[in-house]
Amino acid sequence: MAASVKQGDSGTACGDEDCQRAEFRTIKTSWPNFGDEVWYSFSFRVEGQVAPTGSHRLVIGQWKGPGDDSPMLAQRFDDGVFYITVQDNDTRRVVASAAENPGETLAAQEILSQLNRDDQQAVQGVQSLQSLETMLKRQPDFAKQFLSPALQKALQSPDGEPERKRLAETLGLTDSSLLSRFSEFAFVAEPEKYIGPAAIEIISEAQNRLPDPTGKWVDMIYRVQPGRIDNEIGPRRKGEIVIWANGKKIVTVRGNIGATLKKESKLELSGPYFKFGIYRKRVSEDLSLHLDEFSQAPKRYELSKLCSAK
Repeated sequence: MAASVKQGDSGTACGDEDCQRAEFRTIKTSWPNFGDEVWYSFSFRVEGQVAPTGSHRLVIGQWKGPGDDSPMLAQRFDDGVFYITVQDNDTRRVVASAAENPGETLAAQEILSQLNRDDQQAVQGVQSLQSLETMLKRQPDFAKQFLSPALQKALQSPDGEPERKRLAETLGLTDSSLLSRFSEFAFVAEPEKYIGPAAIEIISEAQNRLPDPTGKWVDMIYRVQPGRIDNEIGPRRKGEIVIWANGKKIVTVRGNIGATLKKESKLELSGPYFKFGIYRKRVSEDLSLHLDEFSQAPKRYELSKLCSAK
């Protein structure tokens, strides 16, 4: 199966913003009881153009449970980088990525976790930092012409610590080491959603880099068991997600996963349901997402066997 969006496609199914959506969703009769262990496997690949304007929100697969606004678990493809996120209420975490240095991505995220999301100067500072990194990556000649040598040194030079401290102070950021690491996090859309603490433990494997799905098939296996220790209804324990890509274990994630379930919410405790396809802010580039060999089961041995990715 393939989901595609093309130049001129648009819609209003994204709240107040213009968007492009083309998605498949699992039928409701296949949704598990919320909190049950569920396994998923599938192959996918991405075909098309990456937006030249830098990081745009692009979700290419998502699991949503009762009460979720943002998906508890999502595959994303911002700025041409495949990565996976897990949600703790309103706070998001990258748990695995195809970035050049996934360890630096997680290190930058750890610094963001220590910032205060209610501090608007810090939030705006992180957003400004991403804009600067995007300019350096996408328009290097323009950046060299209009950014001061001191600013370029702060962002790019190993010996630019004095400049980094001054820039961090200007941006309202308390830890200047974020500036030296942020280039490995700048592909992430909406970096403000990663600010502040989250009760999520990320246990990465030694070879934890995700494969690049651009133009080639990638095999994914997920073990998903939702849960939160602060739930009033539903599973009142830590949730757990385990992810494999092309036969290699990538990461185990434990903690408060998804939205807190309150007694007064009267939500139906089913799911999560899985959606695959394209959900992005509107851009002009054509994009297609291909899905094959999808399988869902309560145990791994009951999944259909995947053909090896080539």
